[in-house]
Amino acid sequence: MQRTADLPLKSTVDEGWKSTASLAVFWVLAVVGLPVMTGAWLLLPLASLEELTEQGKAVAAGTSMAGTTFLYGVLPLVLAHVVGLVLLCSIGGAGRYNRRSGVLLGIAAVAATSIVGLTVTLIISGGQLIATSNYVP
Repeated sequence: MQRTADLPLKSTVDEGWKSTASLAVFWVLAVVGLPVMTGAWLLLPLASLEELTEQGKAVAAGTSMAGTTFLYGVLPLVLAHVVGLVLLCSIGGAGRYNRRSGVLLGIAAVAATSIVGLTVTLIISGGQLIATSNYVP
């Protein structure tokens, strides 16, 4: 039987990244996610405004703009979050010694980029994500 002093000292807690390449890929994707997430957030008020302002023309033409906000605003936003989570959580989980910390880091990175994107969008859109019927051109 080996003595405790002869065993290699290896910590079971988070040891960080397995390789520099994993670290680099993770953070490059997280940084690239900033403009992507901001763009996804910006589509929401733009699609909403489009639906509101073009509804009169659509009714006159016998159609409707219903669903434009969902199709061109909500769907891309949800897709950006899902793709970001899948990419960053899988790279983070596979690239770190402690898989759980990698997944949590991926979730935190997506949340941070989403908060930045939402903040930029609120600033640009005057604090309004969904256009209301009070629109005055």
